[in-house]
Amino acid sequence: MAKCKYCGESAGFFSRSHKECEEKHTRGIDGMTHLMRRYFSGTISAIDFGAKLSRNRDPYFLSEDDIVTCADNVIGEFADSLRRPFNSDILPKIKGFISNVGVPYATLNKNGTLDRLSLKLFQGYVVDFFAKGVPLSQISISTDSVTSVLPLSRQQRDEAYYNVLNKAADKFMADGWLADNEQRMIESYTSSLGIALNCLPLQYQTESLSRIGQAIVLKDLQQGALPKKPLTVPVMLARDEAPLWVYDNITMLQEKITREYVGGSRGMSYRICKGLTYRTGSFKGHPVERSFMETIGIGQLVITNKNLFFHCPTASVKIPYKKLVGVTPYSDGLEVHKEEAKPKRTVFQGFDAWFIMNVLNQVNI
Repeated sequence: MAKCKYCGESAGFFSRSHKECEEKHTRGIDGMTHLMRRYFSGTISAIDFGAKLSRNRDPYFLSEDDIVTCADNVIGEFADSLRRPFNSDILPKIKGFISNVGVPYATLNKNGTLDRLSLKLFQGYVVDFFAKGVPLSQISISTDSVTSVLPLSRQQRDEAYYNVLNKAADKFMADGWLADNEQRMIESYTSSLGIALNCLPLQYQTESLSRIGQAIVLKDLQQGALPKKPLTVPVMLARDEAPLWVYDNITMLQEKITREYVGGSRGMSYRICKGLTYRTGSFKGHPVERSFMETIGIGQLVITNKNLFFHCPTASVKIPYKKLVGVTPYSDGLEVHKEEAKPKRTVFQGFDAWFIMNVLNQVNI
């Protein structure tokens, strides 16, 4: 006979549980969820919460997985309910919950619900820099308090910082103009966190954020200054050369010309013997050139105050501004024409060309 998966007693030949045990377990799940909600709403203390949780686990056949499922749902609800400014008792309440549930942190966070809660708190405190002007040194104290209870990886924290920066960029650029005080806030934020707007990771290169970074670079150029934060680029620069911007995932194409000799002939062939033919007549031909755009590679396009550099695993190309005789901007790239004996079209594809066009107008070529 099969045994009941809840009480362990015989359940008959064709059943895995007693009906009354199943119903009791369902009531236990509902009761545990209600208990956790009461705790987060503040109607029950941490001590009473821990005592009731321990007292009701066995009688209602609640496994660790059951506890985790209930906690996952309630923590998610709690995270969704949070609004800035956060109350000072939030972190002690979360800490008390984790302690009393009695489940390892990694198990409780198996679906990432604690990470989601942590990121919401972390980002909420960081937002205060732009929303209230709270110094980043003070914000750091608050975010450290969050991660001491709800740990986040370095990547997750960076993602939170970038998300806040992107939201600020969208807000600042909503009117199409970056005010001086907004620029100072962006520069202070990025400088404190070591973020370079002109060399952002690809996943954080939003349109608003890129436009802000480019606008700052162009303002500096107008005043005869170069970017304050040096960039690490994969090319060799001259002593008086400074990188202004780096584009990732750019395709370089270059015109390639092929030549072939084509023509026709006329006349007659005479068979002299087996395997030998004599032909009379004439042949007239002429060379024909054909061109096509060949993909050189996909890599980084580095914009400096003196040159364009393209670098990929298979090629590295330098185009001095002084050698340019023409530039054609496209909606998704740029075509450059160089001064050379046999000029070939060169196209860079995968970005908006407005920034480079403005750079060329500002730099002293």
